[in-house]
Amino acid sequence: MPFAKRNVEPQLLCRHAIPNDEGLLFEDLSTVNNVSLSRTLRQLSDLAKHACSLFQELENEIMFTHKRVWVLQSKIGKIQQTAGSLDPKQEAVREYLIVTFLYYPFL
Repeated sequence: MPFAKRNVEPQLLCRHAIPNDEGLLFEDLSTVNNVSLSRTLRQLSDLAKHACSLFQELENEIMFTHKRVWVLQSKIGKIQQTAGSLDPKQEAVREYLIVTFLYYPFL
C-alpha cells in the first residue's frame, strides 16, 4: 500500500449552538464539553473502523502472498525430487546443431 487510501481528520469537535440566550456560563461550558466529548468518541470509533478495514486488507494480502509462496515451494520441492532422482552419468546429453549465419555486407 504505497499510497494513502483514506484521509482521516478531526471534524468540528467543539462547535455547538448555545441552547438559549440567557443560559448560565457553566451550563453552556458543560454542554459544549459534553458535545465535544461525544463527537470525539464518535470520531475515535470511526478511526477504529478505518484501522480495522486496513488490517483486514493487509491480512487478505498476506494470505494471498502466503498461498503463492506455498505453491512455489511445492513446485520447487517437486523439481528437487526429480533432480535428486536423476543420475548425471546415465542421462543422455543432447547435441545441438550449431548453425553459422554468414554476414553479407553487400545485401
